[in-house]
Amino acid sequence: MGELNRLKPWQSRRAFWRQAANRVMAVIMDQQRADRRDPLTGTATAEAMLHFVEAALDVSNFEGPSVAVIALGLDGLDAVAASDPDSILLGVADRLRAGVRAHDLVGRLPQGFVICLPEVFSSGVHKAAHRLQRLVAGAALPTAAGPVSLGCSIGLAFGRGPGSSARDLIACATAALADGQAGGGGRAMPEIG
Repeated sequence: MGELNRLKPWQSRRAFWRQAANRVMAVIMDQQRADRRDPLTGTATAEAMLHFVEAALDVSNFEGPSVAVIALGLDGLDAVAASDPDSILLGVADRLRAGVRAHDLVGRLPQGFVICLPEVFSSGVHKAAHRLQRLVAGAALPTAAGPVSLGCSIGLAFGRGPGSSARDLIACATAALADGQAGGGGRAMPEIG
């Protein structure tokens, strides 16, 4: 946060965030560190995501844009996973990475994915959530057993400012996801509580 106060007049908050995000991503997601990437999908592990969300919260400002966490669960995965679960997860991971900004991070959950969107306003998060739902549900995913169509549910949580808990933010998004799936799936739920 101290670096933010030392910005030259020509530097903007967005430029600062992009520089900080690039430094954080380079450290956390170093290609040589296999323990930071899911071996199947290449997305961030739970530990790497936790560190990334912590870093995003630490450079965020209480008065500025939020850090958003999207928990995305694949509706009906259990019913189709027996056919070719690896191809399904890999295909969804590719679609999610293509559907987020360069400085967002996609990670794995046991039955889906988690995405961190730093420096974002709530309207942007809702647009991103609906865009990701459309990407996942768009075209059928090719698998060895034939094309598979899936829908998804989304849980959203927002935080900002140093001292905020990354673990709590991810837990809130995951709880909102569970609430959306319990309601029948195909929903984007705001954080609960």
